[in-house]
Amino acid sequence: MRGVGELTAGLAVLSAAALLQPAEALQYDRVRVDAGEVWRLLAGQMVHWTALMAAFDLAMLLGLGAWLEARGDRRSAALALLLGATLTALAVHALSPNLTLYRGSSGLASALFVLAALRIARSSARAARVLALLALGLFLAKAVWELVTGQAFFAGPLPAGVEVVPLVHLLGGLGGAVAAGPGDERKGRT
Repeated sequence: MRGVGELTAGLAVLSAAALLQPAEALQYDRVRVDAGEVWRLLAGQMVHWTALMAAFDLAMLLGLGAWLEARGDRRSAALALLLGATLTALAVHALSPNLTLYRGSSGLASALFVLAALRIARSSARAARVLALLALGLFLAKAVWELVTGQAFFAGPLPAGVEVVPLVHLLGGLGGAVAAGPGDERKGRT
């Protein structure tokens, strides 16, 4: 085990720095993005609506990031985060035209979750493969449940007027799937 690497440590530092700022200063705000503050497309992914939402998202990011780095999969994890952030920004700004404000790193967490599940699914242990595929199925079922009910599954009750955006989770997960690539997991990784 190589331990926590630079990627996970960087995520921890960014998350801590975001917690020290008023969320409104960093959140995605459609009007301000349209006025040129495009950095909010990414900054909004580092702040949250509730403490429970922040705790769940950050625990997933840091835990999965540390696990992927410990197994020598830093490049794929970095690619998953890059794709997850980009696809989350696309889901929020281009594909959700009625969304005016956004906060949350669940798209990033979804990218790492899908990447990790696919890595496990490609392992040689049959039981691990079955559990990983079950986890992916539950991930998709959660997104459908959120789409149908309009409620966040893990983040708990959200403030009035705040809605879950399942498209963020699905596109974030797609970023993780792309980062996993089509290759054989038993071959080398960096």
